[in-house]
Amino acid sequence: ARLCNIDESVEEASIEHQIAVARGNIDERVWDFVMRCEPLDLTLRFSDYRKQFEEITAQHITEAFQKFGLLLRQKADEAHPSEIWLVDLYFALLLVVSTLTEADVACVVGAPEPKQAALFDPERIRQYAFAQPQASPLFQKLRERAWQEIQEALEGSDDSAFRLTLPTGLGKTLMGLYLSAAVQCKHEDVQRSQPAIYALPYLSIIEQATDVARRVFPRDETGVSVIQHHGLSFPESKNDEGANFEKARFALEDWDADLVVTTFDQLFYSFLSPDRGFIRRFFRLPGAVLLLDEVQTIPARLIPAVGTFSQKLREKLGIRILYMTATHPPFLRGLPGLVRDEKPYFESLARTRLCLALKPIPFSTYLSQLGDWLLQRQGKKVLLVANTIRSARDLFARTNRLKEEDAGFRELRLFHLSGSVVPVERLRRIKEIRALIENNTEAWVCVISTQCVEAGVDLDMDEAVRDFAPWDSLLQICGRANRFGKRSCADVWVYRWVDDTTENQREFHSYIYDPIFADATLKVLQGRTEVPESDYLAVQQEYVRELEERLSPEASKEILRAALAWRFDDL
Repeated sequence: ARLCNIDESVEEASIEHQIAVARGNIDERVWDFVMRCEPLDLTLRFSDYRKQFEEITAQHITEAFQKFGLLLRQKADEAHPSEIWLVDLYFALLLVVSTLTEADVACVVGAPEPKQAALFDPERIRQYAFAQPQASPLFQKLRERAWQEIQEALEGSDDSAFRLTLPTGLGKTLMGLYLSAAVQCKHEDVQRSQPAIYALPYLSIIEQATDVARRVFPRDETGVSVIQHHGLSFPESKNDEGANFEKARFALEDWDADLVVTTFDQLFYSFLSPDRGFIRRFFRLPGAVLLLDEVQTIPARLIPAVGTFSQKLREKLGIRILYMTATHPPFLRGLPGLVRDEKPYFESLARTRLCLALKPIPFSTYLSQLGDWLLQRQGKKVLLVANTIRSARDLFARTNRLKEEDAGFRELRLFHLSGSVVPVERLRRIKEIRALIENNTEAWVCVISTQCVEAGVDLDMDEAVRDFAPWDSLLQICGRANRFGKRSCADVWVYRWVDDTTENQREFHSYIYDPIFADATLKVLQGRTEVPESDYLAVQQEYVRELEERLSPEASKEILRAALAWRFDDL
């Protein structure tokens, strides 16, 4: 069921019927109902509206809704609608819908009352992190320094939002879990009743993050419940009885756990969607700790709306948010960082270098050269990342044909990852690749993928090739090569592949990326043929400045206006 626009929600004939039914069947105990939301300082007593209910007519209701809808539209169209009472009213609506929907479904399936979330032990997470295999001496030193800084930063801070910007491979997943646990313990009076919510962009890294959390907190030992929830999640029921399955599904979809690992879609739709299936989880947010990882992947058109609502969630509902990224997107500029100076973490590293071939090249030409390039890298682990499923498929077909027809490629272990591979199989292949890399140093491995390996997928390749993409995406692929700095500097080759199978001869990146991001990247890389890792931060800062000049907030403002005017069909 969906929420409809406010001006479409009333019809006099329907209202007359509902009034008659309600007056004839209402239970007297209803008037004793009281709903309180302390973070909003909101109390609703049904008894305050009894007299009005007994005298009201359908015409009164219709006229009131029309006036109210007009007022909402007028206020939402003002220059800064988020600065007035519209946000409070919108949150109140979501809380009412969420609470009633949750209670309704719970009553049907016979689910228990929502439980109080358990606190995590931050020291357990820190000890687990330091028990992991050590990286190269320099990288390990940076990792230990980061841990020291984030612990010190939390001790003297009472901020409701933080930013953790560090290079890939330093262990931000465990640092994020530690920080969420530490924030919960520090603000136990507010945070205790709600779960920690860890949101990420892709299914492949949700599985990875869930595995890490469950290894840190084995349920049979700690009692901490960890669930992963996304569009393909399936409830974990201990037996096949229908009632128990329904309760398990309810607990999953209701985020009834101590730690919820979910997608950005599931989280953001809980307050930016007309679908009650998403909104029903909104009651879990007041007082919660949100851990948002790889935030540079949030679509540009959503950033101002997400930023505004995130700020208001902190102010109004006591939510605390930790943003984690390796690239520091522009919308995080004003947030306090958990490390005092990020430069040494980036500028002292030499794990990778970008090798830029930014003159457009027909894709068929590149494919004809691929065999020779691979033969020069026998015994290495290489990653090729395309921008579209079709170009990844063509890369795989070309390489697979070489493997079948040329004896020189018989030892090559070839893998294909993309959105055309079902998620369960994709996760299985990622685990197989990771095991092969860790257990067979002599293996010759080629992984051909789309962007699904970008953010957070724990692969450690010797070399990589990337079709041109915005700077954030280029940096993410750098994080899949020589991840822990244990080998000599790894090359990450960047090409501009042209789709020469079509008449318009478009570059593949133009099919999926906003030209604003692509043009800004070309501008900051102009005149360069190579970028060492020590320069990545400087290029990133220049890229952020370019984006701030080019990005328009209009699309996001329209989403914000639609939400605050209760125009749910436009969300």
